[in-house]
Amino acid sequence: MAFERYLGDAYLNDAEIQAWCRALAQARPGWVTLTELGPTRGGRPILLLTLGKNDGHQDARPGFWLDGGTHAAEWTGVMAALYAVSQWIQRIDEGDADFTRWLTQHTITVMPNVSPDGYEAMIRGEPYLRSTLRPPQDGAARSGLDPSDLDGDGATRWMRWRHPAGPFVQDEEVPLFMRPRRLTDSPHDAFFMSFEGSLINWDGVRWTSAPTRYGLDLNRNFPAHWAPFSMFGQDGGRYPLSEIESRVMIDAFAARPMLSAGLTNHTYTGALLTQPYRQDSPMKDGDVLLMETLAKEACEGTGYRVIRVCPDFMYDPKKSIVGVWADTMSSVFGVPGYTLELWNPYGHCGVEVPRPAEFFANPDPAVLRAMVRHFSAQPGATSPWRPFDHPQLGPVELGGIDYMRTIRNPPLAELRAECHRGFLVADRLRLALPRVQAQLVIQGEGSGPRLVQLQLENFGCLSSAGLARAEEVGAAPPVSALLELGPGLRLVHGAAEQAHAHMDGWGGARGFGAAHPIYPSLPPRGHRAGFVWCVEGHGTITARWRGGRGGRGAIEARIA
Repeated sequence: MAFERYLGDAYLNDAEIQAWCRALAQARPGWVTLTELGPTRGGRPILLLTLGKNDGHQDARPGFWLDGGTHAAEWTGVMAALYAVSQWIQRIDEGDADFTRWLTQHTITVMPNVSPDGYEAMIRGEPYLRSTLRPPQDGAARSGLDPSDLDGDGATRWMRWRHPAGPFVQDEEVPLFMRPRRLTDSPHDAFFMSFEGSLINWDGVRWTSAPTRYGLDLNRNFPAHWAPFSMFGQDGGRYPLSEIESRVMIDAFAARPMLSAGLTNHTYTGALLTQPYRQDSPMKDGDVLLMETLAKEACEGTGYRVIRVCPDFMYDPKKSIVGVWADTMSSVFGVPGYTLELWNPYGHCGVEVPRPAEFFANPDPAVLRAMVRHFSAQPGATSPWRPFDHPQLGPVELGGIDYMRTIRNPPLAELRAECHRGFLVADRLRLALPRVQAQLVIQGEGSGPRLVQLQLENFGCLSSAGLARAEEVGAAPPVSALLELGPGLRLVHGAAEQAHAHMDGWGGARGFGAAHPIYPSLPPRGHRAGFVWCVEGHGTITARWRGGRGGRGAIEARIA
């Protein structure tokens, strides 16, 4: 297929995503590299796009990471990643000098669809699943109601049937909404309600839900504070990185040590999630403050909130969220890693949910009623209750919201605007990367000793390590220099190879002097690193330098 920019006008399937990525790499070989990783259990590749000047030096430049599709149902995250790539490619095609210059000095690495097996299953209309198609453990018996699309309309909706022991009743104002039963409700008005589906291994008596067939939550399978996890019928894997997709993802990130910041796209809430992730977080206050400040700047004008995961985005205030990819980027690799929860269905429906994570476990029926009412007025967003002859339960009714295109992801008419908001966040965060430049000065004349000085200077927002956490755990490439002498030269003073502390970025200054312009001061460490040698003779010298995550290079000079 010929490459065409993705405009946020459709939800693509995995085959279309793959074809789009391949077409892009073929159409823009000077700027785009495609890498195939995996394959998954289903035999699908996990694709990785690298944007940057394709001159053989991409691995020497600071980089920004973007991904989507960790959760199979969160299609918008995948589409937003493709949209962002399209916007960046458009800038190159249109000759945007500033961006083109930036992309010759940096890279952008994009993994658009982390869980292609699960994603494709959900695009085809399979019942809700969290991430991958990891099968149940061998010998695990499943019994109870197993969701499926009984009537073949392409969506797994709701199913209800009257019974005096039921916990739901039909709402008086919004017929599609089933509200919780009250003490004063008549038993004749009571219903049982579930997703549509069939009872597997049924004993013919009890109405229960079957354990989730594909229960893995990939975003609980990463190393950061991993622990056994169970919530909403999902788990975090038997051990950290037990899954192909999480291993592929973290290996790709680790293989690119110049990556300095990252964003992982999810849905839904309309918020950018940041550190800390737990009360006993290993992240220092300065890192937490810096990440929050950058997050607020990235979200300005988008309508997205900035939320600290702890304490404001926890499903259970007593339980820390474990094994999260964004937390792994920050606490393991020492770079600012954010989760962008695209799409705010609450705001779209005119309601507010101050603490969205708690809302999942303890929802306000009035808010849910308002959402069902809103979507009931949108063409194609809902299906009214209609009779269905269930082979096991007898007469039931099927109906409800097209969950995947209303709440979990935006209706198609809203997709482009949502992708653009997500792009704005990614496009601003990439500007935070460190950027180290080098200057070589030689002093002295004649046949006497020459003083060779190499100065590195970080012009970026982030330090040459990324975060202070990177220095603490040794995750960042070092700041160092090596002086190589050609024939005719001799090193008189100074070690040929020297190390230096990391260089501050201007963003970190907000933790001291620049935080209060009424009482300004200079940083304790500074944004420069200096290396000095003394040499004798005549010939060529080469100073090879490493500026942490801010870049690396070499300068050659002739001493006459």
